[in-house]
Amino acid sequence: MKRVVIFILAFLVASSLFAFEAGTKYIGGWIGYESYKMDADSDPVTAIEIQPWGGYFVVDNICVDVLLSYVSANSDAWDDAATEFGIGIGGRYFFNQIYGGVGFMMESYDEFGDKFSANYLVFYAGYLYPLVENIYLDAGFIYEMGIGKYGGDLDDFDNEESGFDIGVGIDIFFK
Repeated sequence: MKRVVIFILAFLVASSLFAFEAGTKYIGGWIGYESYKMDADSDPVTAIEIQPWGGYFVVDNICVDVLLSYVSANSDAWDDAATEFGIGIGGRYFFNQIYGGVGFMMESYDEFGDKFSANYLVFYAGYLYPLVENIYLDAGFIYEMGIGKYGGDLDDFDNEESGFDIGVGIDIFFK
């Protein structure tokens, strides 16, 4: 029992050393590799994704995120590359240097002459590795799940798209 109490106290002290306090702001982002499918029967598409973000800690270790996304996608079956731009909002919980979060993303597309929009639920998790004071290497993943119908030129179709993104970048935290 004594060992368990000592372990719990040590764990609490260690986790408090990496606590992000309420009022802390951050900017950052990553470059990632994404693989997604338009529906269960389609071939996967690979893409390079740039995702800048920023946020504010409303309470200790819980922040509100503003998410941006730019994707350039290509496939052997396509004549031209496709581009996507997205904006969203989310929230993350930090436990030591590990985080997990959920968000909502709205994206607009210009693909094959069609212009359309889509909505997504976004789940993300990662790890912050300290480089210097208040600057961290951020490595993690994002899973996107399409919701509702497409808008614009594809408004007759359901958004059954899903995607998985692995990325790495830099986050800077400041008071």
